[in-house]
Amino acid sequence: MSTRRVESFLLRLVAYEGDNMDPEHWRGRIQHVGSGYECQFEQLQEIVNFIREHTAGERGGLLTYEIVPGGE
Repeated sequence: MSTRRVESFLLRLVAYEGDNMDPEHWRGRIQHVGSGYECQFEQLQEIVNFIREHTAGERGGLLTYEIVPGGE
């Protein structure tokens, strides 16, 4: 029987007028709600690394991401 585990993160993105919001250059802060630990980031990969660190365990290595272009 599998065990369900829920982790929550608060993500704040900072965008300046004129930015093209290229995900590889996102800026902001991410916080792990359960522990209160947070860090600033300037690239998408830093967000992914932070989440990996706080979900390490049996499934921690399965985290992947994909950039999906938004519709306008």
